[in-house]
Amino acid sequence: MTTKQSTIIKISIAAIALCLLTLLGTYLYAKHKINQHLQYNLPKHLKVSYSGININILLGNITLHDIVFIQLVKGSNKTKTFAKAKQIALKDIGYTNLLLHNQFSADKLTINSPQLTQNTFLDTITARNTTPKKGVFAKPISISEFKTTNGEIAFITNKKDTVASAEHIFVNLKDVIIKTKSCTNSLPITYKNSTVSAQQLKANLGDFETLKINKLDVNNYTLNIKNLQLKTKYSKEELSKKIRTERDYLHLNIPNVNIKNYNYAFKNKQFTFAVENITIHKPNLEVYRDKLIADDFSYKPMYSKMLRGMPFYLNIKNIAINKGKITYQEKIEQHIKPEKLTFKDLNATIANLQNYEDKSTVVHTNSLLMGKTPLELNWSFNTLIKTDFFKAWGNFKNLDIPSINPFLNTNLRATAEGDMQQMYFTVSGTKQKSAGDLKIKYNNFKFKVLKKDRLGVNKLLTKLGNLLIKKDSKQNPSNFRYGEIEVERNPSKSFFNYLWINVENGLLDALTGKGVKEE
Repeated sequence: MTTKQSTIIKISIAAIALCLLTLLGTYLYAKHKINQHLQYNLPKHLKVSYSGININILLGNITLHDIVFIQLVKGSNKTKTFAKAKQIALKDIGYTNLLLHNQFSADKLTINSPQLTQNTFLDTITARNTTPKKGVFAKPISISEFKTTNGEIAFITNKKDTVASAEHIFVNLKDVIIKTKSCTNSLPITYKNSTVSAQQLKANLGDFETLKINKLDVNNYTLNIKNLQLKTKYSKEELSKKIRTERDYLHLNIPNVNIKNYNYAFKNKQFTFAVENITIHKPNLEVYRDKLIADDFSYKPMYSKMLRGMPFYLNIKNIAINKGKITYQEKIEQHIKPEKLTFKDLNATIANLQNYEDKSTVVHTNSLLMGKTPLELNWSFNTLIKTDFFKAWGNFKNLDIPSINPFLNTNLRATAEGDMQQMYFTVSGTKQKSAGDLKIKYNNFKFKVLKKDRLGVNKLLTKLGNLLIKKDSKQNPSNFRYGEIEVERNPSKSFFNYLWINVENGLLDALTGKGVKEE
């Protein structure tokens, strides 16, 4: 070996050693700075700990193991947020962006088995920090791919009661931009593609109802929900003991809900949620009301007012309900078991369910009353009209009277006989009053008023009532009897009660009045 070759080898070894020492020094410095920042430079109400840290300077990778994050309520030792993860890994940190543009970026951020618990009843709001952010946090953070695996989340109260929770959460977001500057007119995080899944989602909706979802899947802008259940926490009997005024017992079960092309953004400085299409498959709703409980005389707003008063813009172009079922019961008397009023094979469409454009929301429904009588009901309204003006129209054909007699027996202490062939009604009105007309075709219609114990017929009331009711509609030229509708709304009752008393008013006028259409 020549002297020149020996010199080159020595220089090479020295260079390699210098590079290794530089890498080691950079590694130790980076590790020290991260430790120092997480341990000493955070605000006093934020605590972070971890079991180990791995840093690969060449590849730009940082991995934290068994990390725990605690957010305390400022000025106390109460925990607002507790989070932990088995591993948090950053891959391929962008040195060029960091050194040349003073902007933090990375190819991938992965959080393995995260668990988050947050107390929603503890307040951490402090005075807004108006000091401009400096360094890498002055610019948006860019991450090509964000991923979490098998996560859990829970929101609790001071009493450790769960407000909402979810398990087995998997998230994958692409091209993530996190805005570090406060901005009220845009979202703090944006992304292009997303897949999210979660199981066993639960939410406490207040003192009486809970919401459960077995599984939720999101693929970009399509969302699928499986086995949604909204239910009263108590049995019907228990609920009656806990309430002072009337409240419905609810049990809603939906096997599948599909939401396509949803989006959210800010419109005129207001948060906006828009959906192209929602399909609800085979919903089954059971409603029960104990009428022995005192009435709730609080104001019941119309649907247009409720939409108008929402704190954000909503725009759902179309909702379709397929093969639904609704069951309704009212307990009228203590020792009488209430019969069910059912609507089977319910199909419905709702177009333009929104609250900021000058266009009508239109609802079309059709179902089988008691599973036998075709029933159609439609209505429309415009949320921007502050009188809450609406139109409603509907009809039934060949009413199966024997099928509704059990309900009439328990709820009206009456039974009906005869042949109800067709009925049509049209109503328009506001939140205060309404008017319209109704026509009906029937034959040999009569009813019986039952005694209080329902074991016999009250012959006197039955005779008096049937004297008032015209036997059939054949005597009219069109084979229809007509009735006029004129109703004042009880604002402590729901929209559907309002709609029913309109039909009831027109039906009574058609059966007992002149029965002739006013020209």
